[in-house]
Amino acid sequence: MLLVRHPFSIYRRMSKTGEKFEKLAEIMAILRGPNGCPWDKEQTYKDINPCLLEETHEVLEAVDRNDFTDLQEELGDLLVQILFLSQLAREENRFNVGDVVQKASEKLVRRHPHVFGDQKADTSHEVLINWEKIKQEENKHKEKKRDSILSGLPKSSPSLLTAFRIGEKTHRVGFDWPDFEGILKKVDEELKELREAIASKKEAEIEHEFGDLLFTLANLGRFLKSDPETALRKASERFTNRFKKIEKKAREENRKLQNLSAKEWDQWWEKAKR
Repeated sequence: MLLVRHPFSIYRRMSKTGEKFEKLAEIMAILRGPNGCPWDKEQTYKDINPCLLEETHEVLEAVDRNDFTDLQEELGDLLVQILFLSQLAREENRFNVGDVVQKASEKLVRRHPHVFGDQKADTSHEVLINWEKIKQEENKHKEKKRDSILSGLPKSSPSLLTAFRIGEKTHRVGFDWPDFEGILKKVDEELKELREAIASKKEAEIEHEFGDLLFTLANLGRFLKSDPETALRKASERFTNRFKKIEKKAREENRKLQNLSAKEWDQWWEKAKR
């Protein structure tokens, strides 16, 4: 039996959690029902998509801030969007939230045979290799088969994240830079080619080489164990906070930013960084 090693006894004691989940799902059904909320009743799958994306970003921001009070609330908001989409599908007799939970449970167990079965995986690298093999096996039984290990990447994902995930997936089948120094050399190579493209003044070549450099930098993040989306988001936040300090200083001194000299910009920026 697959689950002998882990009978989930801890989950059997969590009936109160299950009751709370069912209550939340029931609230969503009421909101969409005949006597529910006019706004909720008007929403479609596509209407919920922006809300789902927004709530996801708010979860990420809470994680970045290590704000666990906010994280608890934002995770709840994200869960509401999942329940909303599940309720829409239930109304169309496609599936319900119970089916979603069941599918997720089955997938987690199936993709962790080193935990719930007899396979061995002593390192994260071995886990990921097995994970990719299991996904390829799952694909054989799907009506819409993927013809590449890269086919499952969402087209709507941020470009940096997509580049990062492409590198992760190709790494699992052995296609990657040999080591940290190897990818650093590739960064230098791509930067050199970008400089040559800029010198040529050909827009298509510049865009091409700029894209190659960004792709390589995104994959450098894997070797640094740093998610490029998170790193860039934090860098943008640091820049924004520092620039706001300069704006505040300009208002206090009744100065216009446009009138600052290059030397003042440098001085004020360095002060804002402290």
